[in-house]
Amino acid sequence: MAKDEIGGRPVTITKEDGKIKVVFHPAASGAKHPDARMFQITLGKADLEKLKKAF
Repeated sequence: MAKDEIGGRPVTITKEDGKIKVVFHPAASGAKHPDARMFQITLGKADLEKLKKAF
């Protein structure tokens, strides 16, 4: 799992069942469990279209 960064917070982005899953991890560099899931969002095609319109 390669970690990227969004908004200064490490994230793991994967594709499952045609949807995009974004898992946000702790931002602290010395976190006890750096791979812990702090927040997760799963976006479908309709969700992505809504985001595209916002940009």
